[in-house]
Amino acid sequence: MIVFSALQRDGARLDEGHRHNYDGNPYQRLVDMARIAMKDGVIKGILIHQGESNSDDPKWPERVKKIYDDLCKDLNLKKKNVPLLAGELKHQEQGGVCWRFNVDILPNLPKVLPNSYIISAKDCESTGDQFHFSTEGMRTLGYRYAEQMLKLHKYKLRKPKKE
Repeated sequence: MIVFSALQRDGARLDEGHRHNYDGNPYQRLVDMARIAMKDGVIKGILIHQGESNSDDPKWPERVKKIYDDLCKDLNLKKKNVPLLAGELKHQEQGGVCWRFNVDILPNLPKVLPNSYIISAKDCESTGDQFHFSTEGMRTLGYRYAEQMLKLHKYKLRKPKKE
C-alpha cells in the first residue's frame, strides 16, 4: 500500500509556507494521516520532493532531518527500516532555474541523514517552464522513487517485456 499526503501549497517553503493549511499545523496533519494509514498497513519509507521556494537554503538537509526524526519518534518507526527518498529539481540543461539545489544542497542530505537517498530528475520531461515537470516527467520520477524503494526493501525488479 502506498499512501500519499501532500502538505505544501505552491510556492511554500519547507519551514514556513504551509501554516495556512491544515489549521496552521501541517505536521500534525501528516502524523494524523500516517496513523490512519498505519491502521491497515506499514510505513516502509518516506518520500519528499522539494519545491523551488527555499531550494537555496543550505540548512534544508537539517530541516528535513528534523521532520524525519520527529515523524519516526511520533509514529514509533524504526529509522533503519524507513528510508527517506528525496527527488531532484529540474536540471540546468532542462532550463531549471533551481538546478543548483541538485548540486549544492541535496547531496548533503545523505551526509546528515544516512538513511536517505537521492532520486534523479535527469531527463524527466518538462512542461517547458523553469520549474515544473510534465505529467510524463512526474510519472518518470514516480517510477524512480518506486524502483529505489523496491531495491531498498530487497524486491527483485523485473525488466519490462518488449512488445
